[in-house]
Amino acid sequence: MSAPRDLDGLLTTFLKEGPLELPDPSYDQVRDRMDHTRQRTFIGPWRTSDMNRYLKLGLAAAAVVVVAVIGYNLLPGSAGPGPGAGPTATPGPSVASPPPLTQTFTSTVHGISVSYPAGWIARAATEPWGPEGPNFSDPFVDVLYDPVLEGNLHLRIASQPIGESTPDEWVAEQLAGDGCSTTEPITIDGATGLIGANDCNTVAVATAGRGYWILLHTSPDDPSAVAPYDRAWFEEVLATVQLHPEDAVDSGASPSP
Repeated sequence: MSAPRDLDGLLTTFLKEGPLELPDPSYDQVRDRMDHTRQRTFIGPWRTSDMNRYLKLGLAAAAVVVVAVIGYNLLPGSAGPGPGAGPTATPGPSVASPPPLTQTFTSTVHGISVSYPAGWIARAATEPWGPEGPNFSDPFVDVLYDPVLEGNLHLRIASQPIGESTPDEWVAEQLAGDGCSTTEPITIDGATGLIGANDCNTVAVATAGRGYWILLHTSPDDPSAVAPYDRAWFEEVLATVQLHPEDAVDSGASPSP
């Protein structure tokens, strides 16, 4: 058998059923054949059948390599085509941020001022806080509320004299009445008190014989709408509070105009 046919046979066997690497003797024969061919001063004439056969073998070898690469990338756990080439997760809808605290409310009944969100509505108390409540609809409560969600998203504010109670006793009583079983210390405009923990957004502080009560209410009926109004936001509001116990109005007195 001639040398070209020997080479043909080796390549054919390799492509059809041979291993991924040529054995050393076969590799040496191919290398010797290539070296011998490069040293010839005259190349040709090529037979058309030989050229077609070598072209087919070359294309077949290239196809094997392409199929092998594609198959490897499709194997479970393979790295794929490269970093960043995989599908990108589509982000969910973003939650709108609360409006800025650009409005200021001053209560002429409870002696307190506070900043609240742009676009919200303020409903001032018309009488002092007694022993009841305070609830959203009570006339002795200052209410700052979202114009769309109304009672489902609002701030409630009230104050009253602490009477014979100590500041600590009055504060603890208010937090217990709102079901805040766990509390944390807090200071509001220099007055010390407590704030509920575990999503109990109620604050009670006392100063100069007067107790102040502030509550953030977020209804679970529309969780996506109230989600931005969390504890961190409530603390931003509380940081704007200024207490004026000397300006508060108690029972038997009329609020200043």
